[in-house]
Amino acid sequence: MHVTLGLIQMESVLGEKETNLNHAIQLVRDAAKQGAKLICLPEMFITGYQLDILGDSLYDLSEDINGPTIAALSKLAKEINAYIIAPLAIKNPDQGPLLNVAVLIDDCGQVQGVYSKNHLFGNDDKYFTTSGEYPVFKTKYGTIGIMICCDNNYPEPARILALKGAEIIFTTAAWRIQEADLWELYNRCRASENNVFVAGINAFGRMEGLFLFGHSMLVNPRGKILAEATEEGSSVLVRTIDLDEIAAIRQHSPGLKDRHPQEYGALCQPVDLNGILR
Repeated sequence: MHVTLGLIQMESVLGEKETNLNHAIQLVRDAAKQGAKLICLPEMFITGYQLDILGDSLYDLSEDINGPTIAALSKLAKEINAYIIAPLAIKNPDQGPLLNVAVLIDDCGQVQGVYSKNHLFGNDDKYFTTSGEYPVFKTKYGTIGIMICCDNNYPEPARILALKGAEIIFTTAAWRIQEADLWELYNRCRASENNVFVAGINAFGRMEGLFLFGHSMLVNPRGKILAEATEEGSSVLVRTIDLDEIAAIRQHSPGLKDRHPQEYGALCQPVDLNGILR
């Protein structure tokens, strides 16, 4: 099955939600006009990502799951007949810390599901909590999984999503220039390790103390980069993939089938500060 993806590399204005929403809608429309049916925005696109500057204002900027940002994008998804993945900070129904989530809106404008970031980076844990859950979502265009930024630093989240049937993993991020080499490495590794397509959607932004460098990319199930956004600022990357490529590659490289999970118990054991088994 052929599927057209839209990767939205966006430069947000920190804290300016109305400006960012209007910009996102423009970019999503552009992707849809080019035929994209699965469209993903970068991490915390509606507020921008620089927690050192946003600080406690993030609580006021956050929304409920049925707040104005998701309402506007739900209307847009129905209008353009495409799925939209919208990452933002939402209020915790349990009245605890916020959740850094990606909301999947289907092409009828309904919220199909939510993924909450599980691997927090830096001072993320000052504002956010985690769910410990790794859902996959069946869409009209294949089964997808979602990771957020630092989730990509670890092989386990992508492996769980692949084992649950994900064919495309969207990694939506606010990835720093300091780890630019790891951005490409991890996206290619997660794709080749699991023989899935990986869409890495990174924000762009130059802020005090933080440079998010963009370079959103689409990687095939052998780890080959199919397309990459190399320009600075906001851009729209649209590419069509063939999901049948996954089965063809797994036939010759059956890495998932040939695993020995019964031998991997050490992965669940506690480790010391150096990461060595106790």
